[in-house]
Amino acid sequence: MSKTKILVVDDEAVILNFLVRVLEREGYAVQSAMDGQAALQTMTQQPFDLLLSDIKMDRMDGVELLAEAKARYPHMAVILLTGHATVPSAIAALRNGAHNYLLKPVKNEDIVAAVESALADRNREQRRDQLEAIAAQLAHLAQPGQPPAITPDSQDERPTLSCGPLIVNVAAHSVQLDDRELDLTPTEFRLLAHLCAHPNVTFNYVALVEIACGYTASRQEAREIIGTHVLNTRRKLGIAEKQPLYIESVRGIGYRLLPPAAQNGA
Repeated sequence: MSKTKILVVDDEAVILNFLVRVLEREGYAVQSAMDGQAALQTMTQQPFDLLLSDIKMDRMDGVELLAEAKARYPHMAVILLTGHATVPSAIAALRNGAHNYLLKPVKNEDIVAAVESALADRNREQRRDQLEAIAAQLAHLAQPGQPPAITPDSQDERPTLSCGPLIVNVAAHSVQLDDRELDLTPTEFRLLAHLCAHPNVTFNYVALVEIACGYTASRQEAREIIGTHVLNTRRKLGIAEKQPLYIESVRGIGYRLLPPAAQNGA
């Protein structure tokens, strides 16, 4: 079984080494960084289960690092440390999703307890998301007339896909709407191409993240991640057409593409 991975960030070498030793003695796989920018770079190289960071640092403080880390990796638990506690910093930490906020100097046992608690919270959230996803899928399948499920590995090999005025050229990686080319990111293109290949079929959040982003996320994480990409894609479709194709949200489950005929009949 792989070890739990923790990233420790502090611009004071003595404190950084102390924190690393404490956590390594508990059996965690620990890496370190001395500022927020270096921490973000390290996060791109491998996933971490928990981030333990000082708040007061040059280049990027701990609250900024927290916000950036949560935006990129919403599944990661975060604990912040500070020797200069203020009410605003505590509020900012909690608002941005920190699991705990510890005051320096901090005892070994307090560090370990905070880490164990944050990881337990993270595991509970993941289990809850999994159960909610199963329940949503069962409820969806129980509805009459549902089409057969299509897995994230399903690929449409047609070179060109069309859905009303929307033309997706898979080979050229381009999209046109009413003869106007849309400026989509690679993620938005994969999302729209897949939905266009399967109009009226509902895909759950987790499947869409796997299809569009290429990685696996929990249901709650996937809902937040894919929601942002859907919002941006809808906006770009709307810019090019007065009556844009509608990417419909299926409450609690995911999204589907409604072609123009389905919209007019609604």
